[in-house]
Amino acid sequence: MKRVENHKHLGLILDTKLNFKKYINDKIAVARKGIGVIKHLSPYLPLKSRDQIYKMFVRPHLDFCDIIYHIPTISNDFDSSLTLNYHMSLLESTQYQAALAVFGTWKGTSTTKIYEELGWESLTDRRWFRRLIQFFKIHNNLTPEYLKIPLPPQRNHLYGRRSIDDYHSIKFRTDRYRNSFYPDSVNSWNNIGPELRSAGNLSIFKRTILNIIRPAKKSLFGIVNPNGTRWIYQLRVGLSPLKSHKKSHHFLDTPNDICSCLIGAETIKHFILKCNFYNNYRRDLFQIVDHVLLTNNINICHENEEQIIDLLLYGHKDLRKHSNQTLLNATINFISKSGRF
Repeated sequence: MKRVENHKHLGLILDTKLNFKKYINDKIAVARKGIGVIKHLSPYLPLKSRDQIYKMFVRPHLDFCDIIYHIPTISNDFDSSLTLNYHMSLLESTQYQAALAVFGTWKGTSTTKIYEELGWESLTDRRWFRRLIQFFKIHNNLTPEYLKIPLPPQRNHLYGRRSIDDYHSIKFRTDRYRNSFYPDSVNSWNNIGPELRSAGNLSIFKRTILNIIRPAKKSLFGIVNPNGTRWIYQLRVGLSPLKSHKKSHHFLDTPNDICSCLIGAETIKHFILKCNFYNNYRRDLFQIVDHVLLTNNINICHENEEQIIDLLLYGHKDLRKHSNQTLLNATINFISKSGRF
């Protein structure tokens, strides 16, 4: 037999060191091509379509065989923060680039804020989730029997008759073996607690874990205006053409955050509620807002600037979809007329 550095088997590239470096790099290259397509189409497609393209045609390349190559977050005694392995960081960075393309915001936007708006879980959490799903299947005899053979014995508990379905940890001598499927999955399984482990079926188990790792998506109430949704998102995540945002992110063309009206810093509150340049547009905006609130018997104090900004960017939980759509469209119209974005 000829010795080779790597070999593709069932779509997974195995290499001599079993670090899956070539496989991960190949999948990232394919995913980046898909992200380029999303960027090209972003001016013409609504966010929902861009989101679906990523989930259907790009993310599957990053998901394929992820339970095999996954490396959990790394911690050490000298640093309380958790860090990712280099290749896991590359994968997460690839999804971040996809989020920027789907979301329509600038590089430098907080990853956490983007994921919260889109309702995406991180790829790290996703691999952890997918390993647990596979382990649940193995534990509950939903896979071929040979996959259950490597499992360690279950623990015997001195008190209580009800089994809580945890296992003895698998001993390891190398980090590579510790991070592999069975040792890592056993530890994750033991850590999720008896309530989750005793889920009645696979669907309940999946739904419960996803509710833990996947943030609730922030709604745009069906608005499909690509430019308008991008402006709303830029304001929501705090990185937009406003000077206060650009100054806080150290843009070279923004030495200070003072608005052109010279009254104060160009923050979201100043731009929407105070800047003298946009008084006429602001009057039109609040005519619509007041009409929607009055029609639906909702009282909001106009002196509470935080509440007003939240209403204009996120809508109100007690309003119907059409009314919230009217509010956000009024905000988009204000931004458009201002010419500031």
